[in-house]
Amino acid sequence: MSNMEIWFLAALIGMLFAGFSNFAFKIAASRKYNSETFNLWGGLTSIIFSGICLLVVKPVDISTQFLIWITVGSGIIATCGGIMKVYALRYIDTTIFYPLFKLLSPLLAIMVGMSFFSEKFTLIEWMGMIMGLFVPLLLINKVEHKRQENLILGLVLVAAISFTSATAAAVNKYVVDAGLSEWTTLWYASVGIFVGSLILLGFRLKMKTFKHIINHSGRGLLFFAFVRSFLICISLLFVLFAYGHGGSLGVVQTIHSMYIIIPIFLSIIIYGEHVDTKKILAVILSIAALAFLG
Repeated sequence: MSNMEIWFLAALIGMLFAGFSNFAFKIAASRKYNSETFNLWGGLTSIIFSGICLLVVKPVDISTQFLIWITVGSGIIATCGGIMKVYALRYIDTTIFYPLFKLLSPLLAIMVGMSFFSEKFTLIEWMGMIMGLFVPLLLINKVEHKRQENLILGLVLVAAISFTSATAAAVNKYVVDAGLSEWTTLWYASVGIFVGSLILLGFRLKMKTFKHIINHSGRGLLFFAFVRSFLICISLLFVLFAYGHGGSLGVVQTIHSMYIIIPIFLSIIIYGEHVDTKKILAVILSIAALAFLG
């Protein structure tokens, strides 16, 4: 198998695991789990899981203080995005959130890839990006404004989450290219997720943080936080592997964004979310845009 086939396959596997892990956000939102606590326990699970993997694999890599700190920082940034994601899904449906997120996050990643990693794209790939811009036009209309709890706030959160996702992806790409192994990157990013959740909880609750964690850590929240964390760890490992074996930031993130199809259809099937011809067309258009970009 060629190097190109290896990173492409890794990106696809990472996408599948990301799809199922992101459906846990919809479950957390529908059950009104506390977002910060949900991410906190997920971060702790990631630290334990990735720590065990690190001890077993014992990778040889280049670990500098700078690489370590910015990897932890990427985890903190990812935590902010994860917490906002639960809130966003309380205000808007997954059939609106994920297609918009699919458009903005890879688009930002492509721009970062061109600016900082000197990545180049063909005319066909540019056509794919332009095609993807039609997705929001299919999803945002007066009918949806009435159906959603708070469409405007939800859209603002989508933009913020897309920015945090693209930023974290760019940092992960950078540190892997600089010589940090996928396993080490995963562990330090997990530390950042846990620390970020603690900081946000502490900032919000001050001295009541510990009591808040205990009061909001029901069995359901813990179960889905653990499952989601395990799945996203596997997903991130494969994405990091794709970066380390020749995958560009823009293309890998574009492939990764295909995971939106999984939580969208699971939400329609399980939660009976609204679906119409325009939303189906938006998903089809998203896939077509990804085909051009990929």
